Amino acid sequence: MSDNPIEGRPRGAFANLRRRIHLTYRYFGLRTILFRIVTFPLRFTPLQRRLRLRTHARDQELRRAVEWYREHGRPVDIVIPSYRDAERVRTLVRSISKTVPHGMTRVIVADDCSGPEHVAALRQIGGVDLLIAAERNGGFAVNVNRGLQASDGERDVVVLNSDVEALPSWLECLQYAAHHYEDVGIVGAQLQYPDGRIQFGGTVRNRDAPEWFDHRYRFKPAGWGPAGRTSSALAVTGACMYVRREVIERVGLLDERYAMAYEDVDWCLRAWQAGFCVLYFPAAQLVHHESVTRGTELGERERASQRLFWERWSEFFDARSVLAGTREDADDGGLDGAAHDGRLRIVYVTEDTGVGGGHRDVFEHLNRLSARGHDVSLYTLGDPPDWFSLRVPVHSFADYDELARSLAELEAIKVATWWMTAAPVWRASIVRGVPVYFVQDIETSYYPDHEHARHAVLDSYRPEFRYMTISSWNRERLRELGLDAELIPPGIDLERFRPRADVARREDMVLALGRSNPLKNLPLTIAAWKRLRDRSEIGRRPELCLFGVEPELADGEGVRYVDAPDDEQVNELLCQATVFVQTSTHEGFALPPLEAMATGAAVVCTDAHGNRDFCLDGVNCLMPEPTPGAVGAALARLFADPELRARLGSAGRQTAQGYAWERRIDALEAFFERVAASRRMALAGELAPEIPTNAKR
Repeated sequence: MSDNPIEGRPRGAFANLRRRIHLTYRYFGLRTILFRIVTFPLRFTPLQRRLRLRTHARDQELRRAVEWYREHGRPVDIVIPSYRDAERVRTLVRSISKTVPHGMTRVIVADDCSGPEHVAALRQIGGVDLLIAAERNGGFAVNVNRGLQASDGERDVVVLNSDVEALPSWLECLQYAAHHYEDVGIVGAQLQYPDGRIQFGGTVRNRDAPEWFDHRYRFKPAGWGPAGRTSSALAVTGACMYVRREVIERVGLLDERYAMAYEDVDWCLRAWQAGFCVLYFPAAQLVHHESVTRGTELGERERASQRLFWERWSEFFDARSVLAGTREDADDGGLDGAAHDGRLRIVYVTEDTGVGGGHRDVFEHLNRLSARGHDVSLYTLGDPPDWFSLRVPVHSFADYDELARSLAELEAIKVATWWMTAAPVWRASIVRGVPVYFVQDIETSYYPDHEHARHAVLDSYRPEFRYMTISSWNRERLRELGLDAELIPPGIDLERFRPRADVARREDMVLALGRSNPLKNLPLTIAAWKRLRDRSEIGRRPELCLFGVEPELADGEGVRYVDAPDDEQVNELLCQATVFVQTSTHEGFALPPLEAMATGAAVVCTDAHGNRDFCLDGVNCLMPEPTPGAVGAALARLFADPELRARLGSAGRQTAQGYAWERRIDALEAFFERVAASRRMALAGELAPEIPTNAKR
């Protein structure tokens, strides 16, 4: 598998077919399986394009939007602020008339005191329904407000920069998004440079110069998959904003104190605070004729706007309290709302609570943080786990929307634990709390044959999150995406996974985790074990013992399956095993080999990326190439050499000592304390002297 998180697609229509069927069924259900079986032959004919068998996410959203608009479309007012740019306005108005059904728009041009010559040129443009010629220059916010005040009080409004050019179906998409999705108040489109590259994909805060804001996905190529995902946004650019009438009525107009810059972000943040959602909807696309090489000189009007913005919003961004004993406790009749006791309030979010190493790691975090006095809880779509003794409150929800609404009310550190939990956690943290992303794996690896899912995973890695991850491999992949992560590996309960004097280690037992997940690559383990028939020193093939929750995998003579063992039973199996083997193609960390090392078992494992932090070939394990011959030879070598098994087992125990849970929780607690610390930015004299080239005004 490639180390690149966006590579690794198999070649050929039938490559990894069994694995693809398994993953498709698990994540998309039987209906999708049946549809793909029926339509599979058509994918090799010209009909595949006509039947949209390989449509992009944007194509699907576009089709829905156009169909919705035919039945529900309503007229809007379009406000175009203008200043000495009549030819740009002419181009924009012409593109509107070409892309919007007749009678569905009223075009209002607000001129910001350009002078008689320019106003006269604007009057010559066909398709302008109302021209407002101002007698004084007021700046962008003042000028847009002139148009908003002249708009029909019953209509939604679209604000468009004069240097924008509309593309087909843009309005259908924006209006559909504004009225189809729940609580949406403002919608932004994907803006593109004239050469097709992406110019805007949502507003994010600039990581290197946090006093400015970035255009997400700026300079990515046309059709960049992750940028095609609909998502909530902190804000959208004033170059293209669809604004529902309810926002104007409840939030008001743009703040005219912003002489230049920040007014659009301010408006969107006020909309969020009023209970509206701001949405980036990339099915709507327009060309923005903004220069790729913008000037970076900072004028006094921009400095003034910058100071005003951070005077108003600095605490909103950088001084959020996530300590227990604050607002929610006061509302519930608990501690005084003005005081706190130093405990952190932390909420982890999972999709379910089923048996798995990732969930075990999350649940250990929760229990151990709770034992240190912090206010922690689990929000999930699942039920409280019946396989793990979780000793913190568990809140179960019917769907992510319900979960996000409840989570949004909390002032807490909110932790996403899986890519599908990232969007609700981010949405629930825009107004309150601090979002954290616990990346346990680069989950594009789960979808080698589903491009849309890989794009969704990559889009989930928003720059607004604080990141922690469990392995150096994951951290390097995140760095390739421009993201920094704290390394917080899983811990081991060394009182639970330990050598047992009362359990004798056998000379004829291969132990492995018995799971059908394709990434675990159990067929390789079985194939390697079968090669021991003629190479074992014990005169017969050793027993293959599998454990887990899929006993049907024990198919064949010499294979035993231990179904649903508890931790003590697993520890006993590890203490009995001659060799523990795991042949995963990829793991975010790979905890079972480390647990085996803690018992003194000899370990054979393939390079699974996430196990590189603790697996040292020839020192504490053997790491053969992932072939039946190589893995079989490593097993045979260990069965023939008791001294080598003992040496690897001793080194493995020493390795495991470094993963004691208390050390892990020390690092985790320190990370959360840094996340919780106030990061308020100084306002006077320390703001950026110029605009970063990748930032928006």
